[in-house]
This record gives sequence, C-alpha cells and structure tokens, in this order.
Amino acid sequence: MNTKSVLLGVLIGGITSAATALILAPKSGREIRQDIASKSGEASVILKELAYNATDLFQSVQVLSKEGTTLLKDLSTDIKESVANWNEEMEPEKARLKEEIKDMQKTISDLEKTLKKDKKETK
Repeated sequence: MNTKSVLLGVLIGGITSAATALILAPKSGREIRQDIASKSGEASVILKELAYNATDLFQSVQVLSKEGTTLLKDLSTDIKESVANWNEEMEPEKARLKEEIKDMQKTISDLEKTLKKDKKETK
C-alpha cells in the first residue's frame, strides 16, 4: 500500500507542478488556452488512472479486512482449544498436587506434635 501512496503523491505533485507551470509561464492568452486544452486530455487520463488506483486500493483494503477477520477468528478458536486441552491435561496434576499438599500438611502437623511432645519430655 505504500507504493500506491507514493505513486498517488507523485501523480498529484506532477499535476500541481504542470498547472503551476502553465499559469506562471509568460505566454499569451491564446497560447495558454491552447496549452490548457491539450493538457486537459492528459489530465483526464491521469484522473481516470487515479480513480482506478483508488478503486483497486479500496478493494485491497476490503480483502485484507476480510482475511484479517477470518484469521483472528481462527486464531481465537485455536487459542481457546489449546487452553481447554491444557486445562484437561492438567486436571490429574492438580489432583496429585492437592494430595501432596495434604500429605505435607499432615507431616507438618505430625512434626509439630512430636516437637511439642519432645519439649514437654525435656522439661
């Protein structure tokens, strides 16, 4: 799309400079009118090309928008499926970790009881 923008800028700049040159040139009214008449055909062609390029650009943006929307939907679906699969795979690990935590809590509780008992016996 940058190429089209550059071409559009060059085209508009060319038209502007041509018009400026015609207006500021030291010619008679008849010569200027003849130049304008001859250049109007060229300007018409340039404007048609500009309209075609603008239409082409518009269509490209529409296609890109549709493709981008489809891509985002597909990506979103893939991410949701991946997260769901990961959660499903992690479920057994969650249960195992809960059991290990319960075992650790029981071991800590048993150690605390043993330490309290040992403290009472040493006094």
